[in-house]
Order: sequence, then structure tokens, then C-alpha cells
Amino acid sequence: MYAEMYRKIVIGMVLLSGFFSFVSAASWILPGVNIITRAKWWANESWRYTTTSKTERDAIRQQQKDVELSQLMESDTEKFFDVQRQEYEGQMATDFLLSTTPTEQTVEEYRESSSGNYLKWPESIHKGKSKIIIHHTADDTTALLTWWTWAAIQEMQAIYKYHTLTKWRGDIWYNFVIDPFGNIYEGRAWGAGVVWAQTAWNNTPSVGISLMGNFNVEVPTDASLKALVKLTTALAKKYKINPKATTTYFKKSSEPPYLQAYQNYTIAWHKDAGVTACPGTNLYNLLPEVRNQVGENLTTYKLVSTRNITPPKPTVNKWVTVDGRYYSNKSSDTFTLPITWKGVKSCTSSDTTISIGSCSSKNNELIISLTKKWTSGLKTISAVTASGTKTFSMNLIRSDDFANIANTLKQDYITRKWLSTSSQNISKITSKITLSDIKTLIQTPLNILLYELSTNYPRYEISCDGGCSIQADDKEYTDSKPVVETSNGFVYLTLPSFENALAIKSLEISSVSGGLVRVNNYTRKSYGGTAWNSFRGSLIWKKDTIKNLAAGKYLDQAIVINRTSFDNYMKGIAETSDSDNIQKQTLILLLAKMYTLFYINGENTHPSIPAGASYQAIDNPDMFQKYVWAGREKTSKMSANLLANIKNTVVMYDDYVPILPYFSCSAGFTRSAKEKWWRSDTPYLQSKLDFGACFDFNGHGVGLSGKWAQYLAEKWRTLEQILQYYYPGVELKTIN
Repeated sequence: MYAEMYRKIVIGMVLLSGFFSFVSAASWILPGVNIITRAKWWANESWRYTTTSKTERDAIRQQQKDVELSQLMESDTEKFFDVQRQEYEGQMATDFLLSTTPTEQTVEEYRESSSGNYLKWPESIHKGKSKIIIHHTADDTTALLTWWTWAAIQEMQAIYKYHTLTKWRGDIWYNFVIDPFGNIYEGRAWGAGVVWAQTAWNNTPSVGISLMGNFNVEVPTDASLKALVKLTTALAKKYKINPKATTTYFKKSSEPPYLQAYQNYTIAWHKDAGVTACPGTNLYNLLPEVRNQVGENLTTYKLVSTRNITPPKPTVNKWVTVDGRYYSNKSSDTFTLPITWKGVKSCTSSDTTISIGSCSSKNNELIISLTKKWTSGLKTISAVTASGTKTFSMNLIRSDDFANIANTLKQDYITRKWLSTSSQNISKITSKITLSDIKTLIQTPLNILLYELSTNYPRYEISCDGGCSIQADDKEYTDSKPVVETSNGFVYLTLPSFENALAIKSLEISSVSGGLVRVNNYTRKSYGGTAWNSFRGSLIWKKDTIKNLAAGKYLDQAIVINRTSFDNYMKGIAETSDSDNIQKQTLILLLAKMYTLFYINGENTHPSIPAGASYQAIDNPDMFQKYVWAGREKTSKMSANLLANIKNTVVMYDDYVPILPYFSCSAGFTRSAKEKWWRSDTPYLQSKLDFGACFDFNGHGVGLSGKWAQYLAEKWRTLEQILQYYYPGVELKTIN
């Protein structure tokens, strides 16, 4: 009946529109809104296709229907007339819908096939949307939220599979889906204006948004609510929808014409447009505030409100999830959890995978011991407190489960990316640097290649605190504003006392007073506009070999080097931001320090530094590390103090300096050095499960992931604990 009804609606709308097209519709373009496309969440488009045309399928269904009706007429007359009555009521409701709001039911484009394949469910486009309807997916995502962002993609794929294959709807029902982390996914295929399939009798003129979760038992996250407001604002702006206005909706009725028209707001919940509990009470109660924020945003030309939406307390007896994950590999262990309850007397659980030994509270912390080897997962526990029984859940993870989970993610990634593995063995470590070596190395001046100045600037206008001291080959000069030029590998110095520029092989300029040296015409600046053109130590011009990124090969040319102390170099490192957690900043600075120490003697080969080069580091983060010279002193208020705290601290593995790479964000797991670079001599660079995932690797993927390290640092993990997780076997040691 419903397939026939849908066919009648489509035919009626096409007749009303007077236009029939198979042209592809445009993609969703919502400025300021990042939409994860179907391709990026790896929607299996073949699920939408079938081998027979709609005409053939309709003929088969009609034949089956005729047979079924004939059988019912003979065996069950009452049911026969009931089926006939339903069909009649459906036809009358459709006619009423088309006659009441004809323009809202018009489709401008319609197709029964795509990319040479028949579609299981025909697709149509209605360009003039007048309402936005919000749902929930009705899946409990509590456990998903305690894992990692990557799990949301798997949830998205599961929703798509359920709608498309299990429910035979030909595609995902919604236009958009929002996960608990605030990510926005493209839903139904064919982009902007495509008619979705979830709110009966109201689909054509509306846009459907669904939040992952069951909000009869869960509370929506702050991130998901902010994303909802942003997306709804963008859609309201696109379709000129006034969130304070009302519009016509339709519900099935038991009285002729078997469809009831009524008025409601242009932004509504599914419950407002159908007989359903969707989207759950805990989300439904927030609609007035969502609508208000969308209205304010449209007035102020913003997409995001600065005001948070405070979710109500759950309207059902639902446990809370204690923040964080709790790791162990012991058969029995004690865990400390942050709580707000007082006077905990005892704890119990119906979960047979755990056994509680003791349970008590002190200073807003719950101390609970488990006396049985448990399995990883979300464990529900009830605590008897002075104010009654409190039910909560904690996410327990056995460390030895990490490898299995990471391997599953990895194999899925390898399959999806068509990656191959190698049996090659490559050694990275040529020179094992000891503690005694470090003492010497950190006292030795460091030469840093200034890549952008070397490749993009042929002229340098210099000034120095107290005047410039100039060493030009074997001659010495003093001047306030020397000018240096480079051409075809040669270096030229110009001073007011010179009649012509002086051609020289090696030039070094430093401050007479020991202060800063500046390249005044260097335009590089921080995000806040602070000039990054000042240097401590000296600047050196000479001919040498560099890896030219634009040319894709090594070239001999005139280069610029900053020669400075190891301490000054570390003060110029800009691999973190002051907004990062202090523990994370300290950790990254320590890793940057160890990375430099590994290469500083020139014996451990760096892929961007040719053998025999006169420099040991590069200021370009794509080649070595982000180094911004003395400019870092102006843009970071914390870096110098944090460096002072770790001045005598180093990381060692088996009493030598390890290579400790780090990167921005993973795809749910980190890669081992063996997998990425075929290295056989860095056993501490292992593949690790990484919960702070992005949708793909942002960086090489080996070692520490900055995104997850930030989370761990915020959850009171110590620097040493984070190091041990990403680089098992390393040790913190002190230089005496």
C-alpha cells in the first residue's frame, strides 16, 4: 500500500510541477558548517541499488497484491475489506495533501536510477523547504561516547545499514545526522533539497536532522546541541525559514479525509509532526531554547551562540557515566573516581564480569576495588550513599585489549585505503647517544636552517641591538643597517662605506651588545600579528645543500642559518599553544628536545638534512620542527618557564637517546615504526589504540598523538604515564 501511495504522490507532484528532470541536484553548501560527506563516512552506495527497474518491481508487487487480495476474499472477508479500506483512506489522504498545499508537494527533479543503477527507492528534489524537523536515532550511545570519535562513524554506518537494508527504505532516512561529539554527517544521498523519508506526510517540504542517541534515557551532549543550533541556523538562513513563525503540518486521522492539518512552529521535533515519542523527552524539552538561539543567530548573522543550552536532568532513572576511562591489566585493582556524593557505604553490581571488594568515599572521590579479573567495557554500579542509592557507570579497559581493538581498526583502515605491508627491515639508529654525550651536546651551539628565508628572500635588510658585528670571510666590520643579497649561490654584502657590494663566501652577523638580530623586511608573523623576524645568536649566509620542497630535490644554493645556543633554540620551538594543557605543553617540549638531541650530532640521518650539511635543524615543521626564533618569547608566556622545569630532564631507552616522533591526530590507532617506515630498531614505537581520533591521520601517525595526549593530560594523567603509554619502555632521567 505504501509503495503505491508513494508512487501516487510522486506522480501527482510531477503533474502539479509541470517539470520532470533526471538532472543531478546540487550538493549541500552551507557556509560555516563542516559536513562529513557520505564518501568520508564510507557509505556503501551499492546498498541503494537493485537489478530491476521500478516499473518491473511495481508490476511484481501489484501481481502479488492481486493474489493476496484474491486469497483474502475467499479466506478472510473482514481482513479483505480492512485492506481495501486502508487503501481508500490512504488515497483520500493523499488527495487532501495535494489539494491543501500543492506547492509544498511539488518536486522539481525525480529519478529512479543513478550512475547507471536502478534505485531501490526513487529520489526526488524539492528545493523550497519551509520547515525543519528534528529526531533522535533512538540508539543508546552512552558506550559510544566513552570510546572515541571513530566509533561514531561506525554508528553512522550501522544506522545507514538498518534503514537501507533491514527496513528496506533504500537509503538513510535523515538529511543530516549529528553525533555526540558535534560532528555533522550528510545523510540521504543526492544532496540539497532531496526529500527524506521519516516524517510521514511532511517529508517533501522539510529538512530532517537526527541526533545520535536515545533521549528518553540519555541527555544530549553540549557538543551535539551546539552543532544542532549551528546546522539549524544555516538551514534556516538558506531557506529563509523564520524560527518564530508557524506553518502547516499533517497527521493521520481516523476521520475523513483521514489526514489532519494543524499549525506548529517551522522548527519542530518529530513528536510535533507525528504520533511518536521521538526525539525523547530529554531533547524535546530543549526545543524552545534551540529555536530561540537560532532566531538570535539569524538576527546577529552568526551560526553559533555564545550561550550554552543546559540539558535538563533525565526524566527517567538513568545512570551517569563517570568521566574518563580506567585502565589496568591486573586480576584485582583499585580505582579512584571523581564523584559529588558523600558518605558512600557500599557498592554493588549485577554485572557478573566484575566482583567488588571494597567501596568508600573521601574528598569527592570514590575508591573502589575489584577483586576478579574483569573484561573491558562499560560497567554499571550502584553505590549506597548518605543521600540514597546512586547508580553510575565506569568504562573499564584492560590494557591487553588495546592491541586487539587497535588491530581491528588497523585492518579495516588497511582494507579501506588499499595499503600494503612490507617485510623490509631498516635501521634508524646509527649513533647511540648517552647521558654523557647529552651534557656535551647541549653546550654546543646549534645551526638551524631558516628555510623560508633561504628559498623565498634574495635580499635581507638587517638591524641589530647596539649595532651589528659583521664577519665577512676574514674581514670584520661594524654597521647599524647592513644589507645582504644572494644570487646564483653567491652572497653579497652592502655597507654605506662600500662603493660596490662585496662578494663573499661566508658571512656572519651578530649583535654588538649580544642582543637580537633582525631581518626587517621578513614579513612572517604570528596568528596574533607579532613579527617573527628577530633572532638570538647570529645569522650566517653561505652556500650549502638543502632539500627544496618546491623543486622536490636537493639543490646547492645560498642559505641562511641561525647559529644559537641549544637553550635559545628550545625557547624558539612553537609546537604547542599556551591554550594547551600545561602537562601536554611540557610533554611536547620534552619530545621536541629529545628529537633535536637525536639528530644534533649529525650521525643519525635525517631525511631532510643531507650528509655533511652545516646545519643540524630546520625551522620548517614539515621538514623538522616549528621554530620561530626570538618571536616565541613574545607570543608565549609559558614556554620559557616550562622549559626551565625540564632543563635537566631527558627521556632515555636502554640508556641511549630514542627517536620519539609525534603528530597531530590519528585514525583511531597509531602506527608502529615498523609498519610506517619498516624500522626494526625502535621497539618502543608500537601501534597503540588512540581514542582521540580524527577521520584520518593528520601527520605520519607514529608515536604520540597530540589530540589524545591533550585529553589524557586534562584527565590528570602524569607526563610519565602518557610517555609510557605511547613509548613503552622509555625512562625519565636527570642530567647531573
